Amino acid sequence: MGGPLRSLHTAYDRRMFPEDWSFIRTKAMAVLLNPARTHHAVIRWTDPSKDPRDFHRLVGGSVELGELAVDAVVREIGEELGTTLLEPRLLGVLENLFVYEGEPGHEIVFVYAGELADPSLIPPAGGWFQDNGVPMFVEWRAVDDTGHEWPLYPGGAGDLARSLA
Repeated sequence: MGGPLRSLHTAYDRRMFPEDWSFIRTKAMAVLLNPARTHHAVIRWTDPSKDPRDFHRLVGGSVELGELAVDAVVREIGEELGTTLLEPRLLGVLENLFVYEGEPGHEIVFVYAGELADPSLIPPAGGWFQDNGVPMFVEWRAVDDTGHEWPLYPGGAGDLARSLA
């Protein structure tokens, strides 16, 4: 669980986690700045039906029934990165309407800021981690990402990241 992993995959592919997207999902994600506060951690995803195919998403995931969003973001960081999220604080709530592989999706995303107990766990060039046994590539994206070729989701996450730098 968590920690760097080597793999031949090029990006995180949601098809590895079949989900019913016919209803609104509640998510908890985090803006995780590096110690210099110039970059934040993101997961690289791929949607073969779009151009560009690759995109970034904040680290985090689903809020489970009966779980507070703040508890979910701490749990998700632990599951995905194998480290602890310290002092999570709510930055904002974003509504994310999207299409992935031709299927519509709708999420309400609680976005938190916090510090990683071990930020060096993510190498400067990024690294492979596991989310429930599935490989995912986590990398650093510049906070000032003007002109970046890949979009960042959920929409509005870049503004929240810039508010911390």
